[in-house]
Amino acid sequence: MQSDRHIKIEIPTRFFSDLEEKPFEICQVCGKSLLREGVSYVVEKAIKNYPGHDFSSTIYEMAICVDCHKEIQKSMSQESMQNLQLYYQSVMEKKGRQPMIIDLNTFNLDTWLSTCFFKGGEIKDMDEYQVVAQFEGDKMLLTMPPMVIGSAAMGEMAALMSEKTTDEMNDFRNRFMGPSPELEELIHGKKLFLL
Repeated sequence: MQSDRHIKIEIPTRFFSDLEEKPFEICQVCGKSLLREGVSYVVEKAIKNYPGHDFSSTIYEMAICVDCHKEIQKSMSQESMQNLQLYYQSVMEKKGRQPMIIDLNTFNLDTWLSTCFFKGGEIKDMDEYQVVAQFEGDKMLLTMPPMVIGSAAMGEMAALMSEKTTDEMNDFRNRFMGPSPELEELIHGKKLFLL
């Protein structure tokens, strides 16, 4: 039965694992089963567009349970966390502190995820962007709506990271995401961050 405090929908294929073409089944950090009822987790994907072509590819994808996600966030420096919180607050102030409300009668995921949440701008015009969403078991949560983080916003957020946090995120990438040659070629030297 669906709780009143959580609006849930079926997991869109956009948030399936590209490698397995189905929903993520385990946390990449601790191996916990994600599709069980009551298990909360985050899926994040980085997408690269190819200018002049109607084609994009996934640079990396990850699914991490909320418990591991909290542990990773604890490894971020206080300075980085504070900087990111101030950045988010400034974006919300520019948006007029309007709540992010989804009307399920008119909700279209592709339209919702067609522009950067932080800076505007359409994803089709970006070199790279990330999509992030929260899930519980075999459903996507709309209580915290999915969002796009465009390359301009990623750059601004990366600049807010301390050296300690950058080192922690690079260590996380090396331990849990590869490094594959394609990944290293595309994101080597960039700051990886988890929302």
